[in-house]
Amino acid sequence: MNRLATLTLLLTLLFSTAACMRYEIHQGNVLKDDSIWLVEEGDSKFRVESLLGSPAIKDVLHPNRVTYVEDHRNSETDPDKLRRIDITYDDALRVKKVEFFGFDEN
Repeated sequence: MNRLATLTLLLTLLFSTAACMRYEIHQGNVLKDDSIWLVEEGDSKFRVESLLGSPAIKDVLHPNRVTYVEDHRNSETDPDKLRRIDITYDDALRVKKVEFFGFDEN
């Protein structure tokens, strides 16, 4: 009985300390500052995906528009970061328009 009480106490302490820890949460694309500014109008879809990876959102109703989203939360070191890039392609799959949201001016 004493072993069971000790084991229960140890497990309770273990799980209570794990609940207090904060973890870094990163969702969506990893948008690196050195590659996002290389995307320009006229670039091919292949080049954009080589630089940024696969888009997080492909709109079924607008097949020539993709969205890259980065949601990064780390409350211990950085403020929350929500950044987004909307890219519109023309019929030849060349970048027609690039919109940046949540980025510092470069």
